[in-house]
Amino acid sequence: MIQITFTPETPEQAAVVAEAIGKYLGAVPAGATVAEVTEAPKKTRKAEPKVEAAPKAETVNLEQVRAKLTTLSQDGKKNEVAALIAEFGASKLTEVKPEDYAALLAKAEGL
Repeated sequence: MIQITFTPETPEQAAVVAEAIGKYLGAVPAGATVAEVTEAPKKTRKAEPKVEAAPKAETVNLEQVRAKLTTLSQDGKKNEVAALIAEFGASKLTEVKPEDYAALLAKAEGL
């Protein structure tokens, strides 16, 4: 095996060396240049199908639920709010599981 390290200072130097190596290896026909050989149409990769991420479910936090339930309570629906919290196995809002916030908010919207 022969290993040659060459650091061209100009594009012309690189072209001359590439052409010489190409001819030596038989990759470049006699009388042709490397540029002519490498200008052959390149194979293009097929476009990968775009996979769109599913829209993220909006996360509901405790503050959002608290704001809605407070508004309902102030509008005279205090008993309905208490019953709604009880549906989720809690006696107060802070006892409701965070994974249930979205469902609780949705039911609160229906009141």
